Order: sequence, then structure tokens, then C-alpha cells
Amino acid sequence: MSEIVGAILVGGKSRRYGRNKALEVFQGESLIERQLRKVQALFPEVFIITNEPRDYLHLEVTILRDVIPGLGPLGGIYTALLFAQGKSVFVTACDMPFLQPAVVQHMVQLSKNNDVVVPEKEEGLEPLHAIYSARCLPHIRKMLDLGRFQVVSFFSAVKVCRLSQKELLEFDPRGLSFFNINTPDDMERARELLEELG
Repeated sequence: MSEIVGAILVGGKSRRYGRNKALEVFQGESLIERQLRKVQALFPEVFIITNEPRDYLHLEVTILRDVIPGLGPLGGIYTALLFAQGKSVFVTACDMPFLQPAVVQHMVQLSKNNDVVVPEKEEGLEPLHAIYSARCLPHIRKMLDLGRFQVVSFFSAVKVCRLSQKELLEFDPRGLSFFNINTPDDMERARELLEELG
């Protein structure tokens, strides 16, 4: 999958968690280490995008600062695409500990004919577990310039493949891909889920 770069967004202030959740230990490794290991198993080239690079210098990975700081996830996606130099980017957040390789591999297949491949659950789209092609760059830049920072703001201008919940369940029957950790209670639930999974 060398035509796609992996990008892990480590943004936000972890306000609901109370401290930097990316460095919280889960199963003997930090959340960021776990996510990096999983993404590196899928893509030969991986970036971490953060405005606090010093926290992650111990990791063997390319660390990028947002090109335009303070614009949230859309700014992070923009940075990833700029540095991917014409390749597509699989974007994920650092706080999703149950990344499912089968789901990502299916998305990679779909990305060949689409500008964006994004899962769609009943609650809505999952733009922080999605693939973006280089063709998205000018449209993202336009939204950033307009001060529209929602990730989905540019979707109407590109070819988007929405992955239905039914299709997702074929590859992730437990629906764990998008479980994310925002609070210490979520971390406790993640540990329980891991025990259930054995």
C-alpha cells in the first residue's frame, strides 16, 4: 500500500481526559505507541501530526507540526496531504485503540476510484478514520481560507465514497474501529472490551 501514507493526528488539548491521553498507557504501551504500531503495519510511510512534537521525539516516526496551527483536524489533514507529496493519506486519530486492519484494507481498495473514502455510521461520518487523495488539497485550502474548519466542509467538491454501516460490519463485526477514548471512563471501557475480546 505504498501509494498511501498513514497519518496519525495527535491534536486537541485532551481537556475531557485531564492530561495528554496520547501518552496514557493501554496494554503496556501508550495510546500513541499502539496506534503507531498498527498504522506502520499497514503503511510503509507514516506521519504523526501534532503541535507538541517534543512529547513524541522518542518514537521512530516522522513528526510534523501543522503547517497552519490551530485549525483542528482539517488543518492536520491538510498538513498530511502536503507532506505526502501527491500520495493519498489514511488519517486516523491517536485515541482509537481498536483499529481494524481489514476495514482499512477494504478502504484502500475503494480509494482507487474516489477522492475520499469515509465510513458512515448511524450517528454520522467518521472523517478521522478516512482516506483522502491529493485532489482534496485545493478544496481543503479553500475551506481553511474561508474559515470553515469542519472536515466535511469540502466533501461536496470531491468524489466521496461513504462506507455503509452494513458494509463495515462485514470487516468489523463488533464495530470497534471507531471506539475512541475521550475520558478516563472511556479508557476503563476500552480495557473491559479488551478483556471481552480475550
